[in-house]
Amino acid sequence: MFRLVTSFLAVVGVLAALTYSASMPQSDVQRRVQDKVKQVEATFPKWVQAGGNPRTLEPLTQELDGHMKAGRLAEGERILDQILAILRNEKPASAAASNETVVERVQRKAKEFDSKAPLWVAGGGDPNRIRPIAERLDVQLKAGRPAEAEPILDELLAIVNEAPSAPRATGGPVSLAPKPVRLSRIPDSAKIVFHANELIYVMDATGGNITQITFDRGRHFEHVAVSHDRRRIVANYFANPAQGHQSSKMVLFDLEAGTEQALVPQFRMAGNGGVDWDPAGNIYFAGVERSPFERPSGREQFIANAAANDVYRVRYDGSDLRRLTHTDDRGEADVSVAADGKRIAYMATYINPPNDYTEIWVNSSDGGSPRLVYKGGKMGVESVHDPELSPDGTEVIFSKVNPDYKNFRSDPNANTAHDLYRVRLDGSGLRRVTQPGPISIIPDWVGNQVLFLLLTDRESTPFKGVAVMNSDGSGLRRINPRANIAKWIPDGH
Repeated sequence: MFRLVTSFLAVVGVLAALTYSASMPQSDVQRRVQDKVKQVEATFPKWVQAGGNPRTLEPLTQELDGHMKAGRLAEGERILDQILAILRNEKPASAAASNETVVERVQRKAKEFDSKAPLWVAGGGDPNRIRPIAERLDVQLKAGRPAEAEPILDELLAIVNEAPSAPRATGGPVSLAPKPVRLSRIPDSAKIVFHANELIYVMDATGGNITQITFDRGRHFEHVAVSHDRRRIVANYFANPAQGHQSSKMVLFDLEAGTEQALVPQFRMAGNGGVDWDPAGNIYFAGVERSPFERPSGREQFIANAAANDVYRVRYDGSDLRRLTHTDDRGEADVSVAADGKRIAYMATYINPPNDYTEIWVNSSDGGSPRLVYKGGKMGVESVHDPELSPDGTEVIFSKVNPDYKNFRSDPNANTAHDLYRVRLDGSGLRRVTQPGPISIIPDWVGNQVLFLLLTDRESTPFKGVAVMNSDGSGLRRINPRANIAKWIPDGH
């Protein structure tokens, strides 16, 4: 610990020297930085003596080092303010006056950021501005340090509460031309496709006989789906993980040709929440071609941008693009297709802050017959997600947030339970089919079997992987503890 203390103070001393030159007059920001460095040097030993861990400051110190060596004093001053806030354990006056615990405040602020950041980006905010800050936040949350995470969240909220200063540069479309890559064929025994550690795999229905399909890392996949002829795989991935779903892109892998190619690269966002096939080789997804307002001002324009997320259909080669929904007050996501390709299911968020709510819809595969199946609650409270039609087309299974149970309490973005429900298309017969407590999400229904992602740390041995159960909720089997979001593979007939 002594070495950590002396090392930290040495770094701070070197950084202080970078701001000082005896031969040149100091600016206001230089004087402020010098003063704050002295405050850090005076406060740090007392903070350590009181139980503070110097390792928690390493990410901030590294960022400070980069700013100071590059002469970015204003950015360096901002980081020094964050360090001082941690050393002094400062809290906003409103937070100190409330009865919230630090974990509860972090959860509330994280939800606020999640709701505002997409609108800020859609309005022209540059995601590269918040990406490094979000990465620092992720470090603190994963380490279970909510007190250190809170000032970072405050910094993020200050940014997304601003009006974006300039429209975001989007650039032109990239080529759709396929490029050669190493790929494997899908064995006849394979029944499930999934991804893990930036690679795509397949396995049998019991979780065995795993076969690796892709070999190039670098994509943070969300959903993967195999075509009915088992020759192609479509996937969406987050091009910028710190930006999350707003950076979702789609890629097609041709397993016979050994190629990959971008799909609808001209879209601002495509594929978030789900990608799926019909038997004819069409791919269904939700996406945003472009935001109606590059620099929105006022409530109506922000709502219009958020509602630009619609359902689309496109051929696997990128041709015959069709828009299937066009709603002015709702944003659609989480698209799935019935086995016969005649109908689709998706969720929608009715956008009317602060009175937003979520819904489950079923529609014809040409978008001509929308039907509201179920109205859920507010996003993250009792919101509904990931609808999947039953094999006979009479019901939908979906997930619903259950706020009565918590998982992964140190992660505000993934700590609330989800339950799986079934309901008839006319809205009747609602029933829960999973036990409350875990996070049960993203179901896929074939025959009498439902495949889904199960996440929980409420047990002595936490589980994060793929599970299978009968459609009535019986016969639960956890088949792969390392697989991420999975989907049944069509049988090819």
